[in-house]
Amino acid sequence: MLCAVTSAANAAPAADGRRVALVIGNATYTALPALPACTASANVVAAALRRAGFEVSERLDLTNGEMGAAIADWDASSSGASAVVYVCGYAVGYDNRDFLLPVSARIERDTDALTQGVLAKSLLDAAGRSGARAALVLVDAVAKPASTGRLALDTLAGNAPTASVGFAAASTTTTPPQGATPLATAFSTALAAPQIDMGKLLDTLRQHLAGTTGTQFAARAPSSPVWLIGGPAPAPAPPPPVATPPAPAAPAAAAPTPPPPTAGPDEAHMTDADRRRIQDALLRLGYYDGRVDGIFGPDTRAAIRRFQHEIGAEMSGHITPEQSGRLLAGGS
Repeated sequence: MLCAVTSAANAAPAADGRRVALVIGNATYTALPALPACTASANVVAAALRRAGFEVSERLDLTNGEMGAAIADWDASSSGASAVVYVCGYAVGYDNRDFLLPVSARIERDTDALTQGVLAKSLLDAAGRSGARAALVLVDAVAKPASTGRLALDTLAGNAPTASVGFAAASTTTTPPQGATPLATAFSTALAAPQIDMGKLLDTLRQHLAGTTGTQFAARAPSSPVWLIGGPAPAPAPPPPVATPPAPAAPAAAAPTPPPPTAGPDEAHMTDADRRRIQDALLRLGYYDGRVDGIFGPDTRAAIRRFQHEIGAEMSGHITPEQSGRLLAGGS
């Protein structure tokens, strides 16, 4: 299987810069059976990534707010790097969307996933906007017991950005054993290769999991070859052509500048007063019932997701400038 992810023996590796990874293992749930396999899987994956030269942030048993903060930190650190995010824990499907459950989740109705879960697509969104040279998103999910919503992994895979992002997800409806999951084991083994093409890596994971009873698997590779680790040496650049002076061009009429779109403050640069205005607007519109203290904790993130749900936007819990402008204008 490892032959599928290794290049020819005489291929010279290219310098591929930094490697960063986020590994989340949610095992000790407040209102659900424990998942010791997720602790074991996170440990195995984190160790394999470190051996492969990744700077790894390993986080265990995260609440809703902690998961959102960890994903945001990984997003911010991934620019120009090879980046991997792996999440293991319970998940629930609702309205053809998959939600990852933090350990603090209490899902009494499937609709509770809207406020207590983390939208799985937010991992893909973070990878797509991170500016990573190559990004791989891995979801190792156990379907929440007694849930009526089916996980839609194929739909989730279809949402993966195609330029430099790879995606793989495995799910089971039965509680896995205490050891590492099949996806974690297969990925950790594949990381031993000195060079890894992402498309071939995902094919290898698919082959490993093909015979696993009761496991659903979905994957999507980048639209063009992307190396997660290493890669063939680039061909030497041809000599530049002799430049000829261009003919002078007639001056073009300046195009009128369109008016800027109405937008509110960018969350990454909000002042304390900006955050209080956002909380106050959420409170006035009935999305929030907490304190107006300028702190975007789990309750505020849940309120933002409710607002995003109402306006038909992705429920990331992180408000965009356009959404904050709309919210401060009255939510219309």
